[in-house]
Amino acid sequence: MSQRHLTRDDRISLGALLKAELSIRKCAKQLGFSPPGIKQEIDNNGGRDNYNPYKAHKRYLRLRKEANQCHRILGEDEFITELVVMLLGFKWSPEQIAGRIEAELKEKLISVASIYNYANNNRELSKLLARKHNKYRRTKAGNDRKRAREEESTKKSINDRPSVINKRKRVEDYEGDTIIGQERTARILTHVERKYGFLLADMLYDVTAEKISLKTVKAFEQIPDNKKFSITYDRGCEFAYYEITEKKTKLDIYHANPYHSWERGTNENTNGLIRRYYPKGTPFANIEEEELKDVVEQINHRPRKRLGYKSPYEKFRGVNFRILM
Repeated sequence: MSQRHLTRDDRISLGALLKAELSIRKCAKQLGFSPPGIKQEIDNNGGRDNYNPYKAHKRYLRLRKEANQCHRILGEDEFITELVVMLLGFKWSPEQIAGRIEAELKEKLISVASIYNYANNNRELSKLLARKHNKYRRTKAGNDRKRAREEESTKKSINDRPSVINKRKRVEDYEGDTIIGQERTARILTHVERKYGFLLADMLYDVTAEKISLKTVKAFEQIPDNKKFSITYDRGCEFAYYEITEKKTKLDIYHANPYHSWERGTNENTNGLIRRYYPKGTPFANIEEEELKDVVEQINHRPRKRLGYKSPYEKFRGVNFRILM
């Protein structure tokens, strides 16, 4: 999937949003870009107070032209072409040739890939290369990335969630994650109901996507059908069996955007409560299931200010307790 770049119109809109004193995050949301990308655009072009969309776009076009120039110069510039051929004859590698030219001229005039491509198209020059280089060769890593992109394309994004989930108006939607122990192989699987913060947690002594799916299915068997509709996870590989989980639990599963932990803020905050019992560096292999159940019960019975000092357990289960007799 190709990455979209800021256009001239995007930059003009960004300039207007900055004049309206919108935050970077709001600017990014309005334009459909990531906050770090918009921040970099602003910082690279004079900052918030001096951002000029027209100058910024001119700079972008200039840098783009310079970046592409190093791929076109061989065969067009006679001097550079002859120099490259001569250095290949001296058994210099394309990396050494491109690096030395850049070091002397203080600019990237030619790329390694362009030297390989030029030499591979000439039988005599290709014999001078220590190894072949095919820009179309697909490596194992490339295949893995392709598969990962294909898998990502099948996931339902958090951006496609119904608005009712975002409003936290119903007791049917959850956020899920894992907490990593010292040994990293053992984790705690957590699911938190978004409206009241009711917590479900299970021990995982050996983490695999299959085991996480099985634990999730078992955990939600205890929840009434009218109190389960969706789960939102991050895009970690530990949730790779989400389609099986979705089929067996009949819950819709959505995935947050990469590196957007705040999109699962309820879950992140609840995991923080668990960390009070098991700080970072705690070996999870020593935690018994019953011990974790006690911790979950304590967390679910803690009163919350946003619930009028009722506990998640009381609100979720529809019961009332008194601590003063």
